[in-house]
Amino acid sequence: MRNRKRLVAGLTSIVAVSLMLAGCGGNGNSNGGVDGPTTSASAEPTATASADPVKLTMWGAVPAENGPQEVVDNWNKENSDIQVEYVRFVNDEAGNLKLDTALMSGQPVDMYVNYDYSLYEKRIKAGNALDISSFTDYDVNEKMGEGAAFWKVDDKYYGVPTQKGLSFVWLNKDMLDAKGLPVPTEWGLDEFRDYAAKLKDDKVWGLAQSDYYFNVPINGSMLKQSLQLTNPDGTSAFDNPLTVKALQVYSDMMFTDKSLMPHTEQITSKPALDQMFVKGESAMLFSTNQIFRTTNNVAEFPRSFKVAAAPAPKVNMDQADYINAGGLGDVVAINPRTKHPEAAWKFIKWYADGGMLPMAAGGRVPSSKDFPVDEAVALMFKGVEDTYDLDSIKRVMFGSLPLGLSRLDRKTGSEQQAIYDNVFSRKLTPEEGAKELARVHNGNLQTTSK
Repeated sequence: MRNRKRLVAGLTSIVAVSLMLAGCGGNGNSNGGVDGPTTSASAEPTATASADPVKLTMWGAVPAENGPQEVVDNWNKENSDIQVEYVRFVNDEAGNLKLDTALMSGQPVDMYVNYDYSLYEKRIKAGNALDISSFTDYDVNEKMGEGAAFWKVDDKYYGVPTQKGLSFVWLNKDMLDAKGLPVPTEWGLDEFRDYAAKLKDDKVWGLAQSDYYFNVPINGSMLKQSLQLTNPDGTSAFDNPLTVKALQVYSDMMFTDKSLMPHTEQITSKPALDQMFVKGESAMLFSTNQIFRTTNNVAEFPRSFKVAAAPAPKVNMDQADYINAGGLGDVVAINPRTKHPEAAWKFIKWYADGGMLPMAAGGRVPSSKDFPVDEAVALMFKGVEDTYDLDSIKRVMFGSLPLGLSRLDRKTGSEQQAIYDNVFSRKLTPEEGAKELARVHNGNLQTTSK
């Protein structure tokens, strides 16, 4: 019996030693994954370890079904070693708070899209955006043009601006043709007003425009001075003759020409301006690429006329230094806490130069010079090509208009909106409105400088 016990004990020891030796042999990567310790020269990675892909998450505000999901699906099919998941957040106060909380709390965010400069700058200052200057294989200035530099902070890029977000004017080309009016390639507010007056009739407004766009010609006239729209001495530039003229022209269109729906009536009735345009109730519409969702939807909004495009009007036709407010946007940044910055960078380059093609169907205009423009246009107007004046669309959306980005803070913008409301309800004259715009701006400039 005693010998039998010794035999069992001996066998047990042999098995234990064998297991220990097995545990020490083979792959030196104790984690069995791509981020574990480096293996020795003689060690071979296991098949499981080599097959594990890098996993990245990209946060953006566009609904997945409007392009982003197809983008990541295309990438994932072509890159089995790097797999990307798209996470949507809503681009409002609550949605941006959700993204910022995720960045600060270490939730899985490898890449994310910025839509607002002030939030982008705050994320950089908070250490939540990677300085991409260490990547030397992609020249953002050369790829995206001069408009990209407005997204520099302390002369560095912390993301890649991937799309053009300019505002422009949509036109009912059939109505223009009936009046013998050419599609404008350049114009000022006087010409803009003249077109609206000639195109209106008892059942058609000459122009439909929401209050968001009243400041586009104004800001575009001042961007040459400063991204903050200030004079060289640091004071607000809003109190100037160009601002007064813009406010006066819009007031005249509402109350003298009656070619533009009065502001108070628009606030009260809350019309769907894009639907007014496609229904032929307005000859022109000041908007952005968001109108594609309506103009392309000919099943729900059938129309017989062709849609053309013209650039946003300058205040004065002869302004050589006018800059189109809006500029580049959709800035894709890398979370500095990601474990895979190189993989994220590889995806962003691919996305900017061609991968974001499915986003074009929803009207997002790629900014990279290397993007296949004809493919983007074909996607944007697939099935409805004959209902657009494509030459004018290409000229405006894919042309070389000088683009700028206003860095006016949100507080000033919100407070200035109340002043526009007062001007266009005739509680303030255009001259008084310009002074009030400057007063509010100067007050906030002093607050932020302290």
